This record gives sequence, structure tokens and C-alpha cells, in this order.
Amino acid sequence: MTDHTTLKMHREKVRVSDKEMLCAILDLEESCSVALHDDPYPYVVPMNYGYTWDDKLIFYFHMAIEGHRIELIKKNPLVAVSVSSFLDRVGHPSYRNETHDYRSVTAYGKAEIITPEQEEEYLHGMSVLCLHTGRPAVKRITTEMRNRLFLLKITADIVTGKAQYPISTVEEVPMPENPVKA
Repeated sequence: MTDHTTLKMHREKVRVSDKEMLCAILDLEESCSVALHDDPYPYVVPMNYGYTWDDKLIFYFHMAIEGHRIELIKKNPLVAVSVSSFLDRVGHPSYRNETHDYRSVTAYGKAEIITPEQEEEYLHGMSVLCLHTGRPAVKRITTEMRNRLFLLKITADIVTGKAQYPISTVEEVPMPENPVKA
């Protein structure tokens, strides 16, 4: 089994490991891909998310109360999350001699299902998710939520990031945009 804590990147100089910069990358996007164990191939699903990062990075997602994801998580809760931004500079002036740009965060962790009966954590996670995606915080659990929505909580054990070129400050996280063609 691969020990993801010791994996070296092909270009170590572009690794992003500073928590503040990783959070800035996570703040760039509202959606990610979550990979779950399935047989014979991994099951990858795009999802919108919210997150908190105190002691550990915790992602929150909403999902239906039944389905393939829930069955897979019950069998094996170990998952991966991939958040990325990509900017193609083809046809535009390069930046730092690059024709494209990207930022990414990959996290490996354990998934758990949060039900509306776990009211405090459910409201917290739903509010984190809503605020991250530009919606108001959730104040109460509605009947529709009770009948239709669970939360998926993923607590990361390993977090790593990467950029197209070395970045050293939070101010460098947003990618310089392509100028508008005249």
C-alpha cells in the first residue's frame, strides 16, 4: 500500500504545503472531485463543498439519503478529494514563461455520513457548505432536508497542494488572468 505521506512530487519546488496558501486555493473553487473505493474502478463524483480547517481539514458535502456513494462509504470510508483550478494561456501572452497555470489541493481522509438527527453537526456542516458556495447559512433543518439530504463529512489525514510554478505567498495564489484579446 502506498504511504501518501512520503510521496515525492516530480517537481518538489511547486509543492504547496503552507496551510494559509492551501486554504486560499480551496477558496478559489466551489466544486471538487471525490474518489471512493469501488470494484474494479474507483468511483469519482464531482461535488460542491464547504470546508473548515482548525486542527484538521474537514470537507462537507450534501448528498441524497440513499445511493451508491453511501453503500461505498459503508464498505470503505477511505476517500480522496481533488480541488483544482486551471487557466489556459494559449493565444495569450505567457506568464512566467508558462502557457497555462493551475493550482490544486489533494486530500486523503475518512468519510462519514451525517444525518439530520445529528442536528448540531448537520446544521454546522450545511452552513459551512452553503456559505462557501455563496448561499446563506442554514438556521434550521427543514422537512425536505430530513427526507432528502445527508451530509458527507470528510476529515483529511493528508493534505498536499501544487501550483504550475513555485508560489510563496497567499497573494500569489490567484492566477493572473489572460488579458482580453483585441
